[in-house]
Amino acid sequence: MQNARLINTISEKIEKLPTLPGIAIKLIEAVGKSDPDVNEIGRIISTDAVLTAKILKLVNSSFYSFASKITTVDHAIKILGLNTVKSLALSFSLITGFPEAKAKSLNYTKFWKDSLIGAVSAKLLAEKVQRSFSADAFFMGLLQNVGSLVLACNLPDQYHLVVSAAEKEGGGWHKAEDQVFGFNHMEMGEYLSNTWGMPENFYIPIGYHHCPEKLSSIKTADIQLRSKLLHLSALYIDLFNTDEVTVALGSIQNWTKKYGFEDQVDCPALAEAIQSQTREILPVFDIRFKDERDYSRLLEKAKAELANLSIELINNLLEKTKENELLRQQITIDGMTQLNNYKSFCEILNSEISRASRYNKSLSLIFADIDHFKSVNDNYGHQAGDHALKVVAGSLKNELRESDHIARYGGEEFVMILPETNTGEALKVSERLREKIKNTKMSYDGNPIKITMSFGVATLQTNQRISTDKFIKMADEALYSAKNRGRDRSCVFGHG
Repeated sequence: MQNARLINTISEKIEKLPTLPGIAIKLIEAVGKSDPDVNEIGRIISTDAVLTAKILKLVNSSFYSFASKITTVDHAIKILGLNTVKSLALSFSLITGFPEAKAKSLNYTKFWKDSLIGAVSAKLLAEKVQRSFSADAFFMGLLQNVGSLVLACNLPDQYHLVVSAAEKEGGGWHKAEDQVFGFNHMEMGEYLSNTWGMPENFYIPIGYHHCPEKLSSIKTADIQLRSKLLHLSALYIDLFNTDEVTVALGSIQNWTKKYGFEDQVDCPALAEAIQSQTREILPVFDIRFKDERDYSRLLEKAKAELANLSIELINNLLEKTKENELLRQQITIDGMTQLNNYKSFCEILNSEISRASRYNKSLSLIFADIDHFKSVNDNYGHQAGDHALKVVAGSLKNELRESDHIARYGGEEFVMILPETNTGEALKVSERLREKIKNTKMSYDGNPIKITMSFGVATLQTNQRISTDKFIKMADEALYSAKNRGRDRSCVFGHG
């Protein structure tokens, strides 16, 4: 399970974790017994007429293609197996357990459409590669991105920043979530599914479904395999959400080969099956999503293009997407300190000002400048100065909340955006940062380097409307006052 610091971070941000509906909890408890009672499980599901009807509708559809009609839950369990029926029951319960109204910053319908693509993908992949996994695969595929929905429902104001960053900059939702929260939907999903009583070989793959290569070698072969299949199902979700279908399909084929599944999985054929089966089951799950794109034609075109490309050219296409991600990072991240750069800071500040105004929240801005930084370069050399900048950047960042934003403004200047923070709170943060830097011991090439910083604080009060430039100027003037008063201090705009 995740480290304690991550768990504490999640707990601080989300005080009350969502729970599964009562019938789902009873199911998990019943199935988790050392000797599960099939009749008991059948009775639990049958007590919910709507749930029973949905399960029977799905198992009697072409999704399973049985020759004779299945009329009871007990019959379904006998034909499909206990785990498969349990998985379907949990899937229906999960979708009805999250009210649409709470997911303001996320397209609720599209989220569940994509989740069902993940569920179908995981099921079909498991049937090709490891049939023993297929009973769990559907629910695991459905649950892989539930962390995003939990974050969107519980932290809607912050999650709109994730949506904006993911849509504007690309690079994956989990990377945008890391920037905003300090953790992502994989870790949230792992934590949540563990608290719901799922076994280790269920919740760990959810926690690594975008990066199974990060799993340690001590994890079992079963967990490693499930993580790889879940990763491929996530790539199929991406396939149905991109205009670069050829690149996306090439990426799936590339990973399928790396995982050693190329003999079992025909990637284009599987994509067509996923599209067909997802479209069929959407109404069963009460998901109404209209998609005008002709995926059959797009997939056929992508398949033809890939057939005419050499392995080298396919790899070049995939490398190009990596280059675009690297370019995005270069545009938004300061190379020296790995903090947000000036451009990124301006975009975040604009967004936070708009949010503070819209929801009548306070917002504080802290400008900080290293005192007499020129003397560090003059006395010890520019490499020592670069080292000091990195140490200061890391120290400042570690003292802030996960919801705060820090950037290198330029030279030896740093700026911090503190959402939902009033003047008094921001001043306390500023003083804590000042003391931290003052007491940080650093040296370069055997030479001790003593550094202090000056801080300027400005706050946008509730209902106050102001331009970005004006807000920046307020914090800058407060910093100027701190430097004029002898440095190594904090000053608040408008307080002398």
